[in-house]
Amino acid sequence: MTPQQTLALRLTRNPDHGRAAPCASVNLPLLETPDYARRHAYARANPAPVLVNHRQYYALLDRLVRQAWSGLGERCRLFVQLRLPAMDLALPASLLDARVTVGAGLAREAAQRAGLDPAPVAWIAAERVRRDLWDAGDNTLRLAFWNADQPDPAALLLPALDALAPRFLDLTDGGPAADATR
Repeated sequence: MTPQQTLALRLTRNPDHGRAAPCASVNLPLLETPDYARRHAYARANPAPVLVNHRQYYALLDRLVRQAWSGLGERCRLFVQLRLPAMDLALPASLLDARVTVGAGLAREAAQRAGLDPAPVAWIAAERVRRDLWDAGDNTLRLAFWNADQPDPAALLLPALDALAPRFLDLTDGGPAADATR
């Protein structure tokens, strides 16, 4: 099923910009020469900045899920695509709700669900948001919507992203949200 709307955004600013916040970065312990070699093996030459830490990342996903239910209705089914969670943080309760599926490669599953049920369906792909220096992401967030009563369902979720100053990306060339249409 073809999505009613797809959207890709590049996040450009830390959500706590202009405010002092304690550092939340986690570094590998570098005690011996082999530790430095392992660190070097995982280093990435990535020009995209790290904008959010793990805690801010989960807070962002929590805001998006709650905003989806607020704007699209309580029956909205959400498919949240993300990478491995942080080992020392629990997922927010909203991501553990029965109306939310969390995993990887969920675009087809979201489209299939939309074809089986008239309830609104939202796909949120946040696996490309960098959380630390080892992430390969480019701070792109992708969204797709099916069965929404509103003509512009993405506009209902955008207030949850205001602090991150999102910039819209062109999807006409089969860009980052193209896999939501397959």
